[in-house]
Amino acid sequence: MFQHASSGHHHVGIQPVKFGLMTQVQMPRPWGANAEVEAYRNAIAQAVAAEAAGFAYFWTTEQHFFYEIGHSPCPDILLAAVSERTSHIRLGFAVMLMTVHNPFVVAEKVATLDVLSNGRVDFGMGRGSTNYMVDAFGVDALSSRDQANEATEAVLRMFCEEQFAGYQGRYFSLPERYVVPKPVQQPHPPLWIAASNLETYEHAARAGVGVIGVTRNSVSETRSAIARYRELIRGDSSGFIGAYPNEHVGVFALACVHEDDRVGRDVACAAARWYNGDNDALLNKVRFGTAGGLEQVVAKFRSRTNDELLEDGMAIGGSPDTVCRIVEKWCNAGVDQMIFVLQAGRTTHDQVMHSIELIGETVIPRFKESPEAA
Repeated sequence: MFQHASSGHHHVGIQPVKFGLMTQVQMPRPWGANAEVEAYRNAIAQAVAAEAAGFAYFWTTEQHFFYEIGHSPCPDILLAAVSERTSHIRLGFAVMLMTVHNPFVVAEKVATLDVLSNGRVDFGMGRGSTNYMVDAFGVDALSSRDQANEATEAVLRMFCEEQFAGYQGRYFSLPERYVVPKPVQQPHPPLWIAASNLETYEHAARAGVGVIGVTRNSVSETRSAIARYRELIRGDSSGFIGAYPNEHVGVFALACVHEDDRVGRDVACAAARWYNGDNDALLNKVRFGTAGGLEQVVAKFRSRTNDELLEDGMAIGGSPDTVCRIVEKWCNAGVDQMIFVLQAGRTTHDQVMHSIELIGETVIPRFKESPEAA
């Protein structure tokens, strides 16, 4: 279906799509000396390389207490470090946990990053995918959605009102204050939520926000959820939470690109299996609260061969041609942004940097807006 990269031809009819890079600073043991220092330096180097390669977004997750699985509790600080070393890549919270912070703190952190980066923030919001993360902060799982909704409403008003008039809710009682700084992007940065479950696409559409899906739901499983999202977000806007809608569908996939097709496939699928719970990390068993539990997620991956994972779009790996074919499947399902998670499981920093370079040279140019770009 694709011309080979060497031919330089653009495949007519490909949906233009933006590319993102996502990290949650995974650190499977065993660890060497200064492992965390090295992991953070690597994450920043990967973000800088991604901008140079033509990626449009760098996303980072907020994880708490996730020994090995995600050493990234302070996404605002990591993104601030990246903002100082980059000039135009968008900086995304994927997502900030609205349940574990006071809304004043959320508004201040997001706006400060927007100021430091001169208006490059994308603000993804969530409630926490597992009780293990949020109950340590005193958050009750049963009320976490309502609590997150209250926090979101308050934060958006803090962005929009010159003097925040205060907020009285069930979970938050906030006095009137001048909340500074204000975001550079007025009245607020683009809004997103993450969707571990396909039902959440509908929730995102009704709220008028972008959605970040996961590829442990296959292309065929996700297609109708994306179509429903488009239909709803273009319809009734009465439930929109922001000052403007952000119609945008992203999905993140565990990925590896390599000149040798089999190497790329194997590395990507090993990372996808590790990331999706097929590992011996200490806290693995408490990970997938909102996705039906660990057994269900792992079973889905164990029931497929590597080639079947790639065929279903549940991992993206192989040579540039193979990778482009899988990305095109997601584009045809209606995705606006393909987000690669390259640093996962046992994948090395060198492998990640090599993938970023190859994606910039051989994948991103094929999905540009115009044939001339390729």
